[in-house]
Amino acid sequence: MLKKIIYSTLATALLCTSLVAMPINTINYKPTAGEFCHDYGKYGYPGKSDYYLCRDGYVVAYNCTTKQPNYSLYRLTANSVSTKLKRKDDFEPDLSLPKQCRSELSDWRKSGYDRGHLAPYASMDFSRESANQSFLLSNMSPQKAGLNRQGWSKLESFVRFWAKSKGELYVYTGVIFKGKKPKTIGKSKVAVPSAYYKVIYAPKQNEVIAFIMPNKAVKKSYSAVNNSRVSVKEVEQRTGFTFFNNLTNEQKSKVSKMWRTSY
Repeated sequence: MLKKIIYSTLATALLCTSLVAMPINTINYKPTAGEFCHDYGKYGYPGKSDYYLCRDGYVVAYNCTTKQPNYSLYRLTANSVSTKLKRKDDFEPDLSLPKQCRSELSDWRKSGYDRGHLAPYASMDFSRESANQSFLLSNMSPQKAGLNRQGWSKLESFVRFWAKSKGELYVYTGVIFKGKKPKTIGKSKVAVPSAYYKVIYAPKQNEVIAFIMPNKAVKKSYSAVNNSRVSVKEVEQRTGFTFFNNLTNEQKSKVSKMWRTSY
């Protein structure tokens, strides 16, 4: 009897240690706007996803078929983007997902693609825990280096500037696929998107701007980002999702003028 108690206590301790060591705020039902994960989804969760993963700095609407987010959603403020931590590239599989749903580190090796953050590290480094969580593979999508390190990086730097100049932003960053059978990488068959989008809402100004970039080399320049502007309607048409029901049809149909990128 004593042995059983000892074994039971040990098993419970090991289980608790395991749960603390990995993120566990994962649900498989669609949250109601604003009820889940720090209110990041205040303006809604577009479309349907297999899992919703809550992290300190972002939410992932995850797709088990493509082994990546449909989109990552986060709220930025002037304060949150003003903190900078030294980057540590510690990529890890997301153990809160079932094994059959997630990608593994081996899927990405020698794939020819970067592990592209959808919730970017430089926007998530307001704390060490948040920065570490940004490297979970559930936040990654296969991006060409010429996009990830150039045009996409430039757009992300503009988003951080806009968080400072406008005070608050809600950002949806997601994937677009072309055709029914996209190319895949690794044994887990991680699907390779044809393009990526950002839909960015500034609630204090009631302004929205959207971008689509192809998954190929895009110059790291103002003009390349500027030329990637699209309407929210175009993002909706290419994804099948509906964003920001609080906006008028005119706001969603119009291609926004480029927001200023310097003071």
